[in-house]
Amino acid sequence: MTLTREEILAKEPGEELDALIAEHIFGWRSIKGPKFDYDDPCESNDVIVPPTITSAEEAFRYMQPKGEIPFAYFVNRGWSTDISSAWEVVENIISRNMDVKIYCESMKMNKLFDCVIHEGDVDKVVVSMQSTAPEAICKAALLAVLNL
Repeated sequence: MTLTREEILAKEPGEELDALIAEHIFGWRSIKGPKFDYDDPCESNDVIVPPTITSAEEAFRYMQPKGEIPFAYFVNRGWSTDISSAWEVVENIISRNMDVKIYCESMKMNKLFDCVIHEGDVDKVVVSMQSTAPEAICKAALLAVLNL
């Protein structure tokens, strides 16, 4: 699936945005979910799994034994909602030799968080301005890594 800049910026913080972070920032991959649970056929969706899970069989051992498995079943980090988790995203971006700057702009009762990411030349700058720092960090990271 090809994402656009507008689609990324429109995503709400939460499971779906975290799944995009897992895939594009941390290298998680999508596998086909199980077609059978312990007693019957079941709905089968793709499931995103961390790189530490090396096979579908291993992933299935961690899944619930009955019912539909959601795409983000393994995503529980809260990168887009929790600042300490979002810092893992910052560290990952820095490890890619990109510079990250985070600002907070306070205007009366409103706060806006800017995350600015650039790689070497200042011509290629990505900025995300959001109402929370984790959201700004995650969206800017996705835009930077996907070159949007």
